[in-house]
Formats: sequence, structure tokens, C-alpha cells
Amino acid sequence: MKLRILFGLALICLVSSVAFAQSIYVDYDHSLDFSQYHTYAWGQQPNPNQIKNPFLAQEAQTQINAQLQSKGLQLVPESQNPDLIVLTSGGMKTQVYYNAWSTGGWRWGGGMGTITPEQSVIGTLVVDLYDTKAKQMAWRGTGQGTLNESKSEKNRQLVVKAVSKMFQKYPYPPNNK
Repeated sequence: MKLRILFGLALICLVSSVAFAQSIYVDYDHSLDFSQYHTYAWGQQPNPNQIKNPFLAQEAQTQINAQLQSKGLQLVPESQNPDLIVLTSGGMKTQVYYNAWSTGGWRWGGGMGTITPEQSVIGTLVVDLYDTKAKQMAWRGTGQGTLNESKSEKNRQLVVKAVSKMFQKYPYPPNNK
């Protein structure tokens, strides 16, 4: 019975440590030829899901610009009919995880243990690229990671890393691996 409890506590610790990893998900319309895209513009429509932190929003835009330009796309005003429109969204949610600690007590009993609930803030960044001619979504990148409420530089680095990982999966130019 004690072995099951310790195994359960170890499993909780393992799951809570995995929750801190940054996860990236990218999907796109595989029927599109991404070599046809040469220009992009930032969407100017009101976005109720816009990134609330202005510094993180600016960093995301800077990183996305750098990634798209490295793929051969050129930023133009929306009035010049770009091939793609870029929109970003962001959100945060509080997640509770449990930290378990035990002194043992395997054979003779008498061990002590505690489980402490702790909270973390999970941030989500979504980057959408819309094909203006087809009027449909062409590509979407989503990144999630734990934000640090006291260190804004750490959060900025998370945005940089997330955008970089997303655009590694951009389908053009094709990867020559």
C-alpha cells in the first residue's frame, strides 16, 4: 500500500515537472503552395484576443517579422494587397499543480510526507497567417509555456523561443534534411 502511495506521489511530481515545458503546435493547409507568397501585412482589425502585455506583443511582432523575412517574405502596408495577413492572439490562465515530498518510511513506517498545491501562469501565443486571395487560413502556430510573473526578461525569451520553434515548421522554403 505504501509503495502505491509513493508511486502516486512520484507520478504527480513527474507530471508537474512536465507541465513547465514549452509546447509548440503548427498546422497548415497542405494543399497550398507556400512559394506563391511574397508579401505580408499585419491585420488591422480589432482583436479581442490580442496579447495584453504591450512589451510581449511588440516582441512577438518583431520576432514574427524576422522569421517571415528570413523565409523571403516582405512586409508591406495592408493597402498594397499583400499575399498574407498576420494576426496574433494571446492568453493566460492559472494552472494548479502539486509538489510532493516524503521522508520515506518504507519498511518500518513513521515516514512523513506532504503535498503542496502551487500555481503557475500558462501563457499561449497564437500566430495566424491568412491567404488574402483564397480568404482562408493558410498557417497557424501555437505556443504554450509557463510565464514568470516576476521576470519579464524570462517571458521575452519564451516568446523568442516559441516564435523560432513555430517557424522552423513553416513549409517554405522546403527543409533540405
